[in-house]
Amino acid sequence: MRILNVLWILLKMLYQLLWCLARLLSVLFNVFWFACNLASACIPWLTLVLLVACVASKFAKLRSPNEKRLFSLLGGCAPEELTYWPIANRGAGYDAPENSRAAIKKCAARGYRNVLLEAGLTADGEIVIVNRPTLERGGLMGGTARYTLEELRKLNITELHPLGSQFEAEQILTLAQLMQFLEEQQRITVFLHILDNNVRMLERLKAAIEANAQFTSRMILISRSPYAIYQLRKLYPELICGLWTEKSLSLAILKASTLITSIYGALFRNIIAPVIGISVVFVNKEEFNLHIAELWRNVGVRPLVYNVNSPNEKRYFQKTMKTQYLTDSLRSEPHLLMKA
Repeated sequence: MRILNVLWILLKMLYQLLWCLARLLSVLFNVFWFACNLASACIPWLTLVLLVACVASKFAKLRSPNEKRLFSLLGGCAPEELTYWPIANRGAGYDAPENSRAAIKKCAARGYRNVLLEAGLTADGEIVIVNRPTLERGGLMGGTARYTLEELRKLNITELHPLGSQFEAEQILTLAQLMQFLEEQQRITVFLHILDNNVRMLERLKAAIEANAQFTSRMILISRSPYAIYQLRKLYPELICGLWTEKSLSLAILKASTLITSIYGALFRNIIAPVIGISVVFVNKEEFNLHIAELWRNVGVRPLVYNVNSPNEKRYFQKTMKTQYLTDSLRSEPHLLMKA
């Protein structure tokens, strides 16, 4: 009997070894195929660089957080529930003062739980929840880095909003105050979009994560910088992160060739995304289609679209694309207009 157990264990080990070899051969074949296609385009030097990057990425890769945790943060509800689809940009900034307590409360009251808020760093090193347009409406130019927290707190962000008369006066929130507020709003998940990606911001975020046990269970960190995400996830593997991608055609070099645009997209999807271990990616709606969605999902990343405000567009992303979207207003949700 003991001999049979030993043989069974050996067979399992052999099976696992063969499975790993098959996966390795599959990766090598895909890299070789990609390299041959690039070489046929007469750019062998780029082929070599990408080949080395593909191999190196396998050793520097960070494991993505559990998919169930992401699903739970996004609401834990099925797509059939209509509140599943929208992510309220700045707390649905067309409906209430941007990045405010009032906006978050209004989202929660309507049954929506996913909110994107923007965070910047002040001159004295405090993380504040505010966006540049709000500051500019208050006469403060140049972003949060030019002002101290005391100077920013002089602003009444409610009166700077077109619908401000419907809400009580509010000051700009700090990250610490937001974390305290979320203790009262247990259903809300915050996509925290950091606008600064410098070393000081990363240090302050590390301190915030250390000080708040609920940070990783209530927030999804969004950044334009893959390096910033990598540095944070290396220290906090349980932190769920997302990458914000700009419209590629806004970069002059990508307008020159569709091949270069394809390589640029493949670089993010097949090398950068797996290495930094992101769970979601924000894609401009003008560059999104079913093929792009499938490519992102194939590497284990959930694509999200920005900014979608038209009821017809929202219905399209719900019914056809099956993709969640960032919106500035929850008043234009298709099911609400149909009821009206």
